[in-house]
Amino acid sequence: MKIIYRIPRNSLIWILLAEVAVILPHVSHLPAGITVGGLIVLLWRIQVYRGVWRFPGNPLKLLLVLLAGVSLKLGYGRLFGLEPMIALLIAAFLLKLLEMYSRRDALVVIYLGFFTAATQFLISQTIFSTLYGLLTLLLLTTALLGINQSQGHHHIRHSLLSAARLLMQSIPLMLLLFLVMPRIGALWSVPLQRHNAQTGVSDSMAPGDFTRLSRAGGLAFRASFDGPIPSADRLYWRGLVFSRFDGRRWSQAEPYTYRDRPLIQWREMPAPEWRQLVQPLGEEVNYSVILESTQQPWLYALSAPMSIPADAGLVRDFRLLAREPVRQRREYQVRSALEYRLAAQGLPPWQRDQELKLPAGFNPETRRIAVLWRQQADSDEALINRVLSLYRREFTYTLEPPGLGRHSVDEFLWQTKRGFCEHFASSFVFFMRAAGIPARVVVGYQGGERSPLDDYLLVYQYDAHAWSEVWLPERGWTRIDPTAAVAPSRIERGINDALDERESRLLGGALSLERYRYIALLNQLRLRWDVLNYSWHRWVMGYDEQSQSAYLYRWLGGVDPWRIALFLLGGSGAVLGGIALWLWWRGRQQLDPQTRLYSRFLRCMARYGLERQRAEAPRAFAVRVAERRSDLKATVAEITRLYERVAYAGDLTALGELRSQVNRFWWRSRLLR
Repeated sequence: MKIIYRIPRNSLIWILLAEVAVILPHVSHLPAGITVGGLIVLLWRIQVYRGVWRFPGNPLKLLLVLLAGVSLKLGYGRLFGLEPMIALLIAAFLLKLLEMYSRRDALVVIYLGFFTAATQFLISQTIFSTLYGLLTLLLLTTALLGINQSQGHHHIRHSLLSAARLLMQSIPLMLLLFLVMPRIGALWSVPLQRHNAQTGVSDSMAPGDFTRLSRAGGLAFRASFDGPIPSADRLYWRGLVFSRFDGRRWSQAEPYTYRDRPLIQWREMPAPEWRQLVQPLGEEVNYSVILESTQQPWLYALSAPMSIPADAGLVRDFRLLAREPVRQRREYQVRSALEYRLAAQGLPPWQRDQELKLPAGFNPETRRIAVLWRQQADSDEALINRVLSLYRREFTYTLEPPGLGRHSVDEFLWQTKRGFCEHFASSFVFFMRAAGIPARVVVGYQGGERSPLDDYLLVYQYDAHAWSEVWLPERGWTRIDPTAAVAPSRIERGINDALDERESRLLGGALSLERYRYIALLNQLRLRWDVLNYSWHRWVMGYDEQSQSAYLYRWLGGVDPWRIALFLLGGSGAVLGGIALWLWWRGRQQLDPQTRLYSRFLRCMARYGLERQRAEAPRAFAVRVAERRSDLKATVAEITRLYERVAYAGDLTALGELRSQVNRFWWRSRLLR
């Protein structure tokens, strides 16, 4: 007869809880069919557990498999790739429940769960996701212990406590391995498409884009400086440069329009000739940026970047570009010159034409006034100051600008006069080009919130900003921010001070803590949580090969294999020895005082060659000793009598006398030997 080891009913609870915990982080990006099928499987298994339904037959299993395949095809458009493979693994993990009959099947499900649980770190590597991963690991370990413990189905909490102790004991070894194991690249460095990621600044700009971005909220990046943080009016984070205008939307110039080659200088390449166009004028600043996932390749840096981060390049218009889209949080270091001259020697004809081009048939009133004012101005600077004075006198900075039609610049400049940063930058650049002055739009972020708990900046999506650059003789490309003329507080103190209280409360998402920064307690919680996240990324997620080498040099004096091996062996020995000592001491502490004293007495008897048998009662052992050693008869009989009074009769008054007798016998055994 074939023996099938059934799964204890109460142990099955931990398996189902672990299954739910493993799947939960993936629900938001799984195809709907996989999620629905998973709910059906869990419900069916619970009903089987309750004894209401039977295990499904092969037709239903086949139907669920077909549902999973169709869901993968409809959800991703393909059956191969990282995301479909994760979804396929989850589907297999769920469907295995319907044929989990024996203990061996349960082991397969649990081992598959360990592997599936690791895939959640492809989605997120925050502190919360790590803690949740530990919870998942605890549930899976509890399920594994539950089906291997003979009494696991009677003491359901005992499995959980045992698993928790095992994980606590493994944490020191985990930390030791994290410190010394070679950094060969993480699983989560594999590119993963996430359609719900925050994209931030887009590759084009039209009226209303930055307004919607400011309402969306969310963190864009953090920045820490080697020295003091520059003043807010110098914190222009350059991201993209727009030179093309179709009458409503600004976008980047086509690559073929650039005559200077190469268009991008990657870090490992020699400097092209156009690198000489930038001339730093003052002290340069060094800083580190931790950029959130954007699904876009552009990086943000203060103008003008003088160094190129790893796996990135410097574009001809002096902005940074990553080799691959930023699909996970990324840290990079930059050196920038805040005071500089760019292309002060002059513009080549092809670039001048590019930065003066305007579409025909749009904004005739602005064209007419621009030509008139240009004729009346003594210089380019005089024209710029006149336009900025117009903004300063008559325009309003608002998060709720009115809509604009076909001639958006005309309507904004001469009718509505209410707008956000994209309205001011777009209209100013159009006016300059119509007046014959080369100009372009630059977008990125401006300013940032200084963390009062640590010395770094938090830059949010509502800090997204657009400004302009105009080319002036002998000065080159010069930053002109018309928003600063309308709302100088926006540049000096941030967007919150530039808006009234009602509009300021619209910044950020409805569920984001930054929207409730006016509440002191919530604001403190927000800032403290961000410091924790910032430290987590810098010291845990940012623990790369370079950081590891620096720490090991500091602790070990080198990174030779023998040093690391000795450190690993010594550390592991210390950790395991500490655990063994703790378990030994804990075992002693759990014994009753009379049991510890009697055990000490038995060890003394072992020195005389008399050992108590496993199933031998204390009185029977005393009788056997009396038969073999008459000289010990009286002492052994007295110790046994006192032990029985305390252990069986509950007479604690005899405990002191028992302790004295055992101590005297211990010294006697030492002296006689």
